[in-house]
Amino acid sequence: MKDWHSLSDTEVLSEFGTRIRLTRINKNLTQQMLAERSGLNRSTIRDLENGHSVNLLSLMQLLRSLELLERLDLLLPGSSQSPVLAKLQNERKRVKLSKK
Repeated sequence: MKDWHSLSDTEVLSEFGTRIRLTRINKNLTQQMLAERSGLNRSTIRDLENGHSVNLLSLMQLLRSLELLERLDLLLPGSSQSPVLAKLQNERKRVKLSKK
């Protein structure tokens, strides 16, 4: 397992790009094929694979086209409601009494 905290941002981008490239190659896709599938320019894919920064929307399009978007759950698990927040929300509910 890689020690991500010991890497610089540039090194992380480079590693990320390498992994995207390997995934693309394992799926027998050229950069041009992936560009067409994702709706991105080939230069965007080249830049990402070479460790350059790309915008978040481009990254999502790329992950979707590589069928990796569902892996975001591993990166950022969905939040479950904290017990403290649930209690606070229940306390805020007021019961309206009927007037007689």
